[in-house]
Amino acid sequence: EIQNLYDLPQFTDEERHLYFDLSTPERVAVEAHSISVATHLILQFGYFKAKRQLFNCDENTESVSKDLRYVLERYFPERNIGSIRTPTKPTRLALQQITLKIFNYRPCDIKIKDELENKVKRIAMLSMQPFYILRETLQYLNNQCIVAPAYTFLQDMVGRIMTYERNRITGLLEQMITPEIETLLDTLLQAEEQVYRISVLKREPKDFS
Repeated sequence: EIQNLYDLPQFTDEERHLYFDLSTPERVAVEAHSISVATHLILQFGYFKAKRQLFNCDENTESVSKDLRYVLERYFPERNIGSIRTPTKPTRLALQQITLKIFNYRPCDIKIKDELENKVKRIAMLSMQPFYILRETLQYLNNQCIVAPAYTFLQDMVGRIMTYERNRITGLLEQMITPEIETLLDTLLQAEEQVYRISVLKREPKDFS
């Protein structure tokens, strides 16, 4: 699933025809550049449509080479792949900014990461399952038209927030629990004939009631 989110898409021929098709705004942006830069911009557009992620396209990889050949055959049939130069880092960053503008997306900068962390704290109040938190986080980013940050950032953030939520709940329990209830809970953690009393109570609920 991490690969599905963050790795370069592996297009079939049919998918290339779909994702590398250019809308009017995309075509205008492409025509404003040289052929070498334009081909990489088309690649960036296609990959962004598929994954909502920005990529550094390496022509030496097999999948990118196939995509590049398709783009040349479709839009610049007079050129061959050997004539296409790899864009410089400033050009690559500029193409990524064009892509974000065309699709009305924002990068996940420091301010957005702070806002995201506050949002995820509220999500964690509903469920402490890491998978649920991650899914809801990605859905929120997509709804807000924000490019998802690196997976390692999401991993660290979910870990921090789970710790925060455990501490929050523990603090509430410490404030609210009475000595009598604490004594009753302690008895559930005592073993009788090698079986903890709480184990007898543990079972899956029949339904949500």
